[in-house]
Amino acid sequence: MARYLTPKLKADARQTRRELIEEAAFLSVLKHGFPASSLRVVAAEAGVPLSILHYYFKDKDDLMRSVAARIFDRAMARLAEARDRESEPLRRVEALIESYVMRTTEEWRASLAFIEYWAASVRKGVVDRFYTRVHFSYREILAKSLCDAGADDPDGLALALLGMMVGYTTFYKSKAPDPAERARMIEFARAMVRRAVSRGKARVRLVRHKVAPARSTAARTDSAKIQ
Repeated sequence: MARYLTPKLKADARQTRRELIEEAAFLSVLKHGFPASSLRVVAAEAGVPLSILHYYFKDKDDLMRSVAARIFDRAMARLAEARDRESEPLRRVEALIESYVMRTTEEWRASLAFIEYWAASVRKGVVDRFYTRVHFSYREILAKSLCDAGADDPDGLALALLGMMVGYTTFYKSKAPDPAERARMIEFARAMVRRAVSRGKARVRLVRHKVAPARSTAARTDSAKIQ
């Protein structure tokens, strides 16, 4: 029967199998971690021969890149949902911060796998465009919302917030989880944003005051006549 499949059906079948393997690799990483998720382990998770993995993926790095992309896409979808729920700019930023911290600490295995793969790629000197895209995508969605809220230096603040939140993600599971501490960290990040918004609005008011047009001599003369 397979010989009668059209080229489109064959392509769809290959794509479906590839996605099943990627999902199996993702689940393997969540259960065993990035270092222990060898191609043999992933093949067992997917229930396919090892040779099938080599047909779809060049090596473990190639497969794990797709896993990292899957983790990233899910994270971006969650952030987009948090952003779109809020219409008020400042609340939108706060929702993004809360979503990022809660997701990365609750789904810490996925966060750890992502960081492990990133670190391995840095050590090998093979960090490519994907990681540049990851960095700027996270930063862009936060910086855009900060800009809409009127924050001072939104791009710089977005970078600082990301660095702080990524660091806290790795710290959170290094000890017994502490939800109260996490709540304080989120509130601290929110306070940073509120201060930046206040500075930004104060600067706008100052600039507007400085550039306010002076009344012309004729206008002042007319005003005096009226009085």
